[in-house]
Amino acid sequence: MEQSLLNEAIEHFRAGEFVALLDAPEREGEADLLQAAQFVSGPSLNFMIQHARGLITVAMTAERLTELDIPLLKPRFADRNTPRFTVPVDCKPATTTGVSAFDRAATIQALINPNTTPEDFARPGHVFPLAAAEDGLATRAGHTEGAVALAQLAELYPAVVMCEIMGPDGHMAKGEALRRFLTTHQIPLITVQQILAGHLATDNCAD
Repeated sequence: MEQSLLNEAIEHFRAGEFVALLDAPEREGEADLLQAAQFVSGPSLNFMIQHARGLITVAMTAERLTELDIPLLKPRFADRNTPRFTVPVDCKPATTTGVSAFDRAATIQALINPNTTPEDFARPGHVFPLAAAEDGLATRAGHTEGAVALAQLAELYPAVVMCEIMGPDGHMAKGEALRRFLTTHQIPLITVQQILAGHLATDNCAD
C-alpha cells in the first residue's frame, strides 16, 4: 500500500481535509478515516458515515474529557488494544435526537468549545469520545493516539473525528479494497509509525 509523505498529509489535514491512518499489522492492520474535529460539519460527517461506514468516534485528550466530566468506561474482558472509550454523549442545547450527522457534528463541536460545560451533555448519547493515553504514542501506538498526535503536528486542536473504513462487502477494507477507496476519494494514507517518527523529529529539533 503506497503511503503519502507525512508533511503532505499534515498540510492536507491542516486544511480540513480527510486523511486515512493505518496502524501496525500486529495491532488491527486497519485504516481509519480522520478529520480534525474543528472542521467537522454535518456534510463531512455524513460523508464518513456513508463512505467509511464504521463507528464514528472522537479521539481526544484525557485532560479535556476530565474537564467535561465525561468518564471512561471500565473495560471488561477486553484485550490490550481496546480503545479507551468514555460514556457516549449528546450536546443537549445543540441537538434533537442526537443521532443525525448534523446533531453528531454539533456535539463534536461542543466537545472542543471552551465555553461548554459538563451540564451541556446528556449521558448516554450518540457520540463516542476516546481518551488518548496520557503519554500518547510513547505508551500506546493506536489510532486514537496517532490521530491526536497528527493534530498536534498540524498545530490544530487535539481532537480528531475517526471512522473505520469498511469495504462494500461488510468486512474491513484492506489491500485492494482500501486502495480503491483512497484512490476514488483522493485521500492520502499515512501510518501511525510515520506520525511517531514525525513527533520524535520535532522533539529532537526542540531539544
